[in-house]
Amino acid sequence: MKRLTLGLALLAFATFARAEEPKRFPAAKHKGGELTYIDKVPVLVLKGKPAEMGEQFGVLAIKNAPNIEGLHAQFLKDSGQEKRYPIIAAMSKSLKPSFPAHIATEIEAAAKASGSEEGLLLFANTVADLTSGLGCSTIIVEKERSKTGAPLFGRNFDWFPTKGITEHTLVVVYKGEGKRAFAAVTVSPIAGVISGMNDAGLCVTINEISIKRSKDKPEFNWKGTPLLMAFRRVLEECGTVAEAEKLLRDMPRTSTCCMTICDKNGGAVFEITPKALEVRKHENGVCCCTNHFRTDKLSLDTKCVRYDKLSPLQAKDGPKLGVKDVWAELEKVQAGKSTIQTMVFEPEARVLHLAYGPGPATKLTPVKLDLGKLFAR
Repeated sequence: MKRLTLGLALLAFATFARAEEPKRFPAAKHKGGELTYIDKVPVLVLKGKPAEMGEQFGVLAIKNAPNIEGLHAQFLKDSGQEKRYPIIAAMSKSLKPSFPAHIATEIEAAAKASGSEEGLLLFANTVADLTSGLGCSTIIVEKERSKTGAPLFGRNFDWFPTKGITEHTLVVVYKGEGKRAFAAVTVSPIAGVISGMNDAGLCVTINEISIKRSKDKPEFNWKGTPLLMAFRRVLEECGTVAEAEKLLRDMPRTSTCCMTICDKNGGAVFEITPKALEVRKHENGVCCCTNHFRTDKLSLDTKCVRYDKLSPLQAKDGPKLGVKDVWAELEKVQAGKSTIQTMVFEPEARVLHLAYGPGPATKLTPVKLDLGKLFAR
């Protein structure tokens, strides 16, 4: 009788434990796309033409995502945008004509394949343009300051820690026809790029800057390329920091942000507005960025607690830094529950060290992803 009681108790505990585990994307295939797991990180590989990749993304990452409508509703509540959402949704829709044509086609196909409203996807892909909430801290380490002898690029992604957002986080590898292969660390259903690396080792991440915090007093450009789309174009079309700068200067841009960018030879921070693009390079082999402009032409205020904690890294004769050292520096500026992703890129090796989950992600054990192998697969 005791054994039966113990057995029933263990079974009940196991059932409870399974119920408490977060729901995740199921491993699956759909036409040319495949979602698998690498050390518990969901990795989705998309291949083909825009409509084909959109369908793959819609079936494997949107339709199979756990309660995406619930996540959307909770995000609006957490960010205080429930009442304003009809206006924001209309603004998102008005930006669609400025999407790169192939990405617009992807989103249309994704909405159709997943059965989701296209408006939800448009909102997710313009959230960096029309709302506020993205934080972020970034560190670029040049070759001369790196223990590996090659550049390192660390990044905390700080956002609203909405319940369920962890279960919608995944790495998506895009292999579009006529485009460079690239990997994006994203949240379904975002098809633009928040953080990513391409097959040349070029890495980009976005640091949000309020349009009101720029000295050049820009106006929102409704005919500009939405920010996450612009970042994606950089990874699809460019192999170096210099190529990315040229592309962005020639591209109409909606709003303000910083792009922290690094290739296999080194990096910089692009301070971007609809009217200007200023390049901020390293100081003594390290370049740091948070959420304000620092160049003379654009900066209104450089006060930032996180930046002040990172700035000693830029001192003359500073020590050399490795992956673990960069991670430790990111730990100093984590934003608690809001730091939902932490990552370190190795551009030359095309490797990503990634941790994500209930914040701060800096306290989680990173998974090493060989993106070079995924690009070549």
